[in-house]
Amino acid sequence: MKTVILIILALLINLSSSFSQTLREKAIRNAKNDFAKSEYSFHSLEFLPVENTYTYVLGKYYNIEWYFTDSLDYYNCYDSVMIKLLKDKYGLDFLDKAKAIADSLDQTENWKRDASYPGGQKELFKFIYSNLSIDSINLETIKTRIILQIEIDSTGKVIKPKIMRGINKQIDSRVIEVAKKMPNWQPAYLYGKRIRQHFTIPIHIVIE
Repeated sequence: MKTVILIILALLINLSSSFSQTLREKAIRNAKNDFAKSEYSFHSLEFLPVENTYTYVLGKYYNIEWYFTDSLDYYNCYDSVMIKLLKDKYGLDFLDKAKAIADSLDQTENWKRDASYPGGQKELFKFIYSNLSIDSINLETIKTRIILQIEIDSTGKVIKPKIMRGINKQIDSRVIEVAKKMPNWQPAYLYGKRIRQHFTIPIHIVIE
């Protein structure tokens, strides 16, 4: 019985070794083929921030795409071959240079920045509450909290105000009116370019 078990284990180990070798050969072959076609890519299990300057630099300066995968068994080998080939092309220290460029860009003004209300959050709520006067009419429920969503366009203008969770039609409409009166925000930036950005604002209604 022990002999049979040992034979089965030996077969399984050989099959696993054969499979790994085949997978490795495939990864090497595909990495070389992709490199020859100038289709460079790295892979990771990690979910990097969506707006990641390092991956931006790899794409912008070195034409390298970054992809996420649920398994690195194949891509560990693929990436190691790809990195070696890219070092031959761009220089042994190209990854260090990419990180240095990314660090420098992250410190650049208006490289990556969220939209912001003039004077900050305190001034934002000061504006809202100074312009929002709600009396007790039509307040049949205990709810006193509204969730407002706005979009800040690339110029900083407040557009598309929307109530995500409201109290009633009259009060909700008053909150929308206040949102439309907001002054321009400082626009958001991504990779040095102005972009649109959504904001969700919880507003606690004060009954006079």
